[in-house]
Amino acid sequence: MSGECGIRNVVEIAAAFEQRLGGDLRIDARGLASADVAVLQLLVSASKSAAATGHDMSIDVEPGGVLQLAVDRAGLAPMFRDILRSSAA
Repeated sequence: MSGECGIRNVVEIAAAFEQRLGGDLRIDARGLASADVAVLQLLVSASKSAAATGHDMSIDVEPGGVLQLAVDRAGLAPMFRDILRSSAA
């Protein structure tokens, strides 16, 4: 995931995730310029879908980066605790 991700392109992002849900899902979100609540909802849904099929999901984020801030501001940190992986770009 990179650039601006939000309600305008969440359908395309969802389609890309859906193609990869047959196995573990690793998402690199270090290149995000913006992310809105629609993207956060999609990520929660993808995480639950992966878990329901016995697969893991992880999201690489920059410490204090766009996705980490969006998660914190939305009060969703507990839902993302096990899937966010902070790493430098």
